[in-house]
Amino acid sequence: MDKFVLSTDTCCDELKSNLKKNRIEYIKMAFICDGEIFEDNFDSVEEYKFFYDEMKKGKIYSTTGLNHFQIKEYFMEILERTKMDILHVCLSSGLSVTCDVANQVAEEINKTSPNKVYILDSKSATQGQNAVLTYAMLLRNEGKTALETKDILEKEIKRLCVTFFLGDLEALKRGGRISGAQAAIAKMVQLRPVLKFDQEGKLQIIEKAIGSKKAIKSLFDRFAKKYDPNSPIPIFLAYAGDPTNMNELRKMFEERFGITNIITGPVGPVICSHTGPSLTGLIYLERQ
Repeated sequence: MDKFVLSTDTCCDELKSNLKKNRIEYIKMAFICDGEIFEDNFDSVEEYKFFYDEMKKGKIYSTTGLNHFQIKEYFMEILERTKMDILHVCLSSGLSVTCDVANQVAEEINKTSPNKVYILDSKSATQGQNAVLTYAMLLRNEGKTALETKDILEKEIKRLCVTFFLGDLEALKRGGRISGAQAAIAKMVQLRPVLKFDQEGKLQIIEKAIGSKKAIKSLFDRFAKKYDPNSPIPIFLAYAGDPTNMNELRKMFEERFGITNIITGPVGPVICSHTGPSLTGLIYLERQ
C-alpha cells in the first residue's frame, strides 16, 4: 500500500488516463486563446496534434498560473479524502510562480493538518517534469514515504539533464521575446537554439546550432559524454509539432548504444504556447 499520495500539475504532459492508472493526482493548468480560458486535460495524441496545427495556422496562446485558492482547494480535497501525506511534483519555479504559491499553501496547511503536503520543485517542465514524476513513482512503489522521496529527488534532480532545441522562432517573436528582424535572420540561416534547464530551473542557451542535423548531433554528443547507464529511469524524448527529429534521435540511441528503454511524449499546451510547435527535447540522468 502506498505511504503517500503522489501529485503533480499537468505541465508534466503525461496523458491524463496514464496518470490515473498510475495513481497520480493532478491539478489542471490552463491556457488562453482569444480571451477564453481552457484547461489542459489532453488525453490523446490527436488533441496535442490539433493544438500544434492551430498554432501553425497562426493562433496565439498565452498562459495563466494557478492561484492560492485553486491550489489550497485541490490539496485539501485530497487530504480529506485520503488521510495521507502528499508529495506534489511542480512545474519549475524558474518558469512560473505556481511552485512558489504551492509552497505557500503547503506551509499554511501544514500548520494545522496532521497529514502534510510536500512540494518538490522539478526544476523542469513537460517531459523533464514527467521524468521526475516517474522517478517519484518508482520510489513510492518501493515503499518510501513522501519525505524520503522528496529528499532523494532533491539530490537526483541536480543531475537531471533537460535539453532541447527549437526549430522555429515564430512563437518567440509573437510573444515579444525576440524581434521580427531576429526571427527573420534566424529563419534565413536555419538557426536552431539549443537550451537547457540550469540548477535553478531556468532556461539558458548553450549553443546556437545551424540546421536541425547539427542540433540533433549537439543533443546526442552531450548525452554520449554524460549519460548514466545505470539510471533508474528511462531516457525521455519530447516533441512539439513534427516528431521527425525526435524519432531520428531515438534511432541513434537504438543503433549506436542499443538503448530501447525510451519514453517519448508531447510538449503540452502550456509550455508549447511559449516555445511554439517546433521543439525536440532530450531528458536523462547524468553520471555523478
